[in-house]
Amino acid sequence: MSGAQSPLLATLVLLAGASASAGAAPAQPAADAKDRVIAELATRPDSWVLQQVGGKRITLDGQTLDLRMQYILQQANEPENAKPDEDPFNVPASAAAIRKEANQEWIRRTKPGPALASVRDEQVRSRGGQPIPVRIYHPKVRGKLPILVYYHGGGWLFGNIAAVDRSSRRLAAEAKVIIVSVEYRLAPEHPYPAAWDDAEDVFGWAVANAARLGGDQSRSCVGGDSAGGNLSVAVSTRTLRAGKPSPACQLLYYAALDNRPVPAMRVDYVSARLFWGGFGLDVPFTEYVLRRVFPGQDLSQPEISPLFAHDIARMPPTLVAAAGFDPLRDSDRAYAQALKQAGVPTIYLEYSTLPHGFMQQSAVTREADRAARETALEFVRLLGMVTH
Repeated sequence: MSGAQSPLLATLVLLAGASASAGAAPAQPAADAKDRVIAELATRPDSWVLQQVGGKRITLDGQTLDLRMQYILQQANEPENAKPDEDPFNVPASAAAIRKEANQEWIRRTKPGPALASVRDEQVRSRGGQPIPVRIYHPKVRGKLPILVYYHGGGWLFGNIAAVDRSSRRLAAEAKVIIVSVEYRLAPEHPYPAAWDDAEDVFGWAVANAARLGGDQSRSCVGGDSAGGNLSVAVSTRTLRAGKPSPACQLLYYAALDNRPVPAMRVDYVSARLFWGGFGLDVPFTEYVLRRVFPGQDLSQPEISPLFAHDIARMPPTLVAAAGFDPLRDSDRAYAQALKQAGVPTIYLEYSTLPHGFMQQSAVTREADRAARETALEFVRLLGMVTH
């Protein structure tokens, strides 16, 4: 890879949890010390945080970035956090290490979820015969409940069930749904379409096992954040085209719905021009993802970029939750608008102060916590749009 890799590695460091200390924490704190750092940052007065970021808030496109997210992002973008030019996914040990730390950072930045009626792990047999781990969350609610098959984010490179466990528990409790969280195969070891196949296989399994899970088969939905949002739409599209039982609704958090190369995105979207650097998703990282996840693929094909699907009118009721400081913001807006124009019941929410990935920041800032709560309640409203 080229000498432009340092920004790529800086982004990997951000995703893998190179969070700066909020005071006297050591340079490489232990996990419990890092937890304290996040807890301290959440409780520090705004005046202290503002002083740490140089006394100036970031305002772009009529939006002001959440102060604590500005602090997190600024510290992650400091030159001292950069790593040598190397590809951490070329060596299995380094890939495992960076994923482990990324997953742990997602956990520590997310508020702990409430107690549920049950949480259990199972395995789904895929079309290729390999087991797909799933975790099933059942809230303390009686009766047949909606089922949400959930796909985590992470650019198809990161993430697992544990990384989104806290947010999954919360969503299950607040939306009163059974969640089936999916640990699909990751690139670059398993490039496209491996994750897409796993996503479809687990949804089919969830529908077939709805009664055993205590769920209402007719209200089996899909959802996910970022890359997981893309997988959700792919499952809806695949099942509809195949005439199989298809999702009753979609829950999409800052979803990757247009995955064309960055230059094309910047022509079409203001957000791609403004926020593809310094706000969690950088150009070298995005280009790396596209190269390693989709080798040799046409990035504008509808399964990779579902914004360009011709049968969008067949999509189920959908909630799109976008982030203001996200290069994907305008493509999320465009997808929601296309759904509405096609007559699909659609809820669009936009959190103007937050960057990409806010569902894993609810322990850091009140705004991300509010977004997590509000989207769960709006998902309940979306379920009310489902016709049996």
